Amino acid sequence: MAAERRPPRGYALLPALAYQALGHRSLAVIWVGVSLALIGLVGWRGHPGLWLGVGAWGLGTIYDAWRRLSGRRPRLWPAVLAALAVLYAVGWEVTEIDLRAPFVRFEKMRPYLVALTQPDLLTYPTERQVLRIPVEVPCRSAPQPVTVREGMEARLSAGCAQAGDALTLEGEGFPPGVPLELWWMNPIGERQRILQGGRPLSVQADGAGRFRIAFLAPRAVPPGFEPPPGQSQTHFLEIHAVRVIGGPRPSEALLEVAEKMGETVAIALLATTFAVLIAAPLSFLAARNLMGGSLPTRLIYYGMRAFFNIVRSVEPLIFGIVFVVWVGLGSFAGMLALMVHSIAALGKLFSEVVEHIDPGPVEALTATGATRLQVIRYAVVPQVVPEFISFAVYRWDINVRMSTIIGFVGGGGIGFRLSEWIRLSAYRQVATAVIGIALVVMALDFVSAQVRRRIV
Repeated sequence: MAAERRPPRGYALLPALAYQALGHRSLAVIWVGVSLALIGLVGWRGHPGLWLGVGAWGLGTIYDAWRRLSGRRPRLWPAVLAALAVLYAVGWEVTEIDLRAPFVRFEKMRPYLVALTQPDLLTYPTERQVLRIPVEVPCRSAPQPVTVREGMEARLSAGCAQAGDALTLEGEGFPPGVPLELWWMNPIGERQRILQGGRPLSVQADGAGRFRIAFLAPRAVPPGFEPPPGQSQTHFLEIHAVRVIGGPRPSEALLEVAEKMGETVAIALLATTFAVLIAAPLSFLAARNLMGGSLPTRLIYYGMRAFFNIVRSVEPLIFGIVFVVWVGLGSFAGMLALMVHSIAALGKLFSEVVEHIDPGPVEALTATGATRLQVIRYAVVPQVVPEFISFAVYRWDINVRMSTIIGFVGGGGIGFRLSEWIRLSAYRQVATAVIGIALVVMALDFVSAQVRRRIV
């Protein structure tokens, strides 16, 4: 009696029940494949990515079974490719990928992209003349034009409005050729530039000192400060006549970015230094070649490896939240968060360096009767110091980038200021911060590469 042939390896991915349901294994596989292919075709409209993967699995199964029926050697790759198709299809569905969204919604992103290409790097000393026009929000009666005269005359088409209403502003007696900025101030004193097409609105008076411009009333009332039903609040439209009275200077945003980047680099440096001092000795306890002797040393080895893996699995951002609650907002919390995560990351890297040292010096010293500490001091440390320094410098580079994210939860540095600018939609200042971060990271990457090239 001929021995029963086992199913090809690729069919380990298929339900075993199909083989039991029908007598002939190849027919069972074809039946399963056809079923999956049909499911894929039927379910195309509901979840196209998922059912495309299921259909691919079915087609791969049919192909492999056909080879077996025709007497050819079954192959593993159709089942593997089919399984990968299913996995990627499930991932596509879970992430809800919509390839049309970036193109359909591009107009909403355009103003921010434009602002990011105009970083706030330089400023010019200016002299400002401000003319205020009161605006009631919302209207309690029919809107009427309002005129204000203070050496210059401005006329607004309506003295009351609500967010989104179209307004027209006319002016006379303004200095010709001087840029005029339009600002909106809400009842609690917050100002915002009036935008048009996502860019700050600016106008200049002609040679006779006149101008005319149309714009939309902005949404300027923060949540919780809306007026009670039937009442209104007094806002102000401000016209700023801005004269340049000096040469270019570094902007406030540029100076603040330079200061905060220095703070960020210091946070990363201290976190890396303390992490190296703690991780270096701990790494010897997590090296299998040094701790693989007796049962107690093996327990220490497994415990230390588990500690490194558990701490590394927690993102620095989570540590940042914990330490902000623990020690308060500021750079100290950010430094502690980066230090704890760096201890685990460097400890793992250092222990792997120790495990790959040349065993010759270790065996030689052990044969002379040297103690474990003497073996580490004279046979292990000289071999691992260059690699330790290389990893420490590289970790400093990583921590500079991580500290930017830590700042978003109050961990100090440039990240904290960057999060504030994003909330205030100050995208020119955001662009300045991004440029500063990129330049510092590039410089540190160059330094770390040079150090590693010279040491390793």
